Amino acid sequence: MKALRFVLAIAAGLVALQASAQSRPSLDYTDMWWDPNESGWGLSIRQKVPAGGTIDALFAVWYTYDPRAFDPASPGGTGSVPLWFVMPGGTWTTPTNYQGTIYVTMGSPYGQAWNSASFSIQAVGTYRLQFTDAGHGVFTYDISSTAGLPSTNPAANLPPLSGTKNIVRQGF
Repeated sequence: MKALRFVLAIAAGLVALQASAQSRPSLDYTDMWWDPNESGWGLSIRQKVPAGGTIDALFAVWYTYDPRAFDPASPGGTGSVPLWFVMPGGTWTTPTNYQGTIYVTMGSPYGQAWNSASFSIQAVGTYRLQFTDAGHGVFTYDISSTAGLPSTNPAANLPPLSGTKNIVRQGF
C-alpha cells in the first residue's frame, strides 16, 4: 500500500510539474483573423479566460472553400461550397505560439432537431498559430486525410492541403 501511495505521489507531482511548465499566452487573441490579400477565408478564434487550471485554451474555426465540391447555383457553376475546419484545443508552446489538431465535422443542419446519429468528427491534420504581435500572425496548416474513408465521413476524399498564411486581426 505504501508503494502505491508513493507511485501516486510521484505521478501527481509529474502532472503538476507538466502543468506549471506549459506556456501562457502573452495576449488575448480572440477575434476574426484573415489575409486581406486572400478575401473569402479566415479564422475565428475564441480564447478561454484561465479558470479551473486551464491554460487559456483556444477554440478556432477555419472557414474556407471545399476543394472537393462546386456550387451549381454559383455563376457558371464553378464556385466552391463552404468548408469549416474546427480546431478545439491545443497547446501553447511559447507565449505567442499555439498548435493543435484540425478536425472536419458533420451533424444535423441548423434549424433541424439534433440527431446524434448524424454527428461525425474526423481528425485531418495539424495547425500552428504564431502571433507576432496583437494584430499579426502566421497560420500554418497540414491536412492529409485518411485514405479509404466511407463517403459518409466528412473527410472522405479530402485532398492533402498544406501551407502558411500571414494573418491579421480584422478591424471592425
